[in-house]
Amino acid sequence: MEIKRNIRRKNRKIKFSEHKYVERYYLQDGKAVIPVELKEATDLYMKHDYKKLELADSVCNYIEEIAYMIPVNTDIVLEIHCPKVDKFTQDRMSKSIHNNYGIEIDDVDYDIMLENRRSMILLVFGILLIILNILTDRYINNSILSNFLCVVWWVAIWDMIEIQTMDKTENKWKRLNFQQLYDAEITFVFDEEKEEDN
Repeated sequence: MEIKRNIRRKNRKIKFSEHKYVERYYLQDGKAVIPVELKEATDLYMKHDYKKLELADSVCNYIEEIAYMIPVNTDIVLEIHCPKVDKFTQDRMSKSIHNNYGIEIDDVDYDIMLENRRSMILLVFGILLIILNILTDRYINNSILSNFLCVVWWVAIWDMIEIQTMDKTENKWKRLNFQQLYDAEITFVFDEEKEEDN
C-alpha cells in the first residue's frame, strides 16, 4: 500500500507555472525587480576583499538564480536594500556589479571561442579520418584497421556536433543571462527611509 502511494506521488503532475511565479513576485511595470538585501554595504563584496572589487559568491548566486527564471527579453532592476550610503559608494557598488558581469561575459566569450576552435579541429580531424578510412577500404584490405578508423572518425564528428549543439547553446544562454544582468538598472532603497515612512 505504501509503495503504491509513493509511486503515485512521484508520477503526479503538479500545476506550477514558473512564468506565473516570476510574474507574480518579480515583474513590476514590465521590468523584473530583483531585491538584494544587505545588512551593510560591504556585504556586497567578498569578505576579505580589501579593495572592495569582487562581489560575494552568495550575492552573485542569489542574483543569477533569480535572473535565470526571468525571460531574456525582460529588463532587470537590481534593487539594493542597505543602510544609507553616499553617492560615491552607490556609484562604486553599481560599477562593481557591472564589472562582475562584464568579466562573466568575457569568460563565456572565451569559452565559446575555445569551443569553436575545438569543434573545428574535431571536424577537420574527422574528415581526414573519413578520407583515410575510404582509402584503406579501397586499397588496403584490412577490416580491423577500417573498423578502427570508422569508430574514431565517428567519435570525432559526434564530439564536434555535441559541442556545437549542446555546449555552445548552453554558453549562449549563459551569456544572454549575464548580458541581461550587465545591462541591469541598479537602484538603492535605504533602510532608514523605510523606517521613517513607517
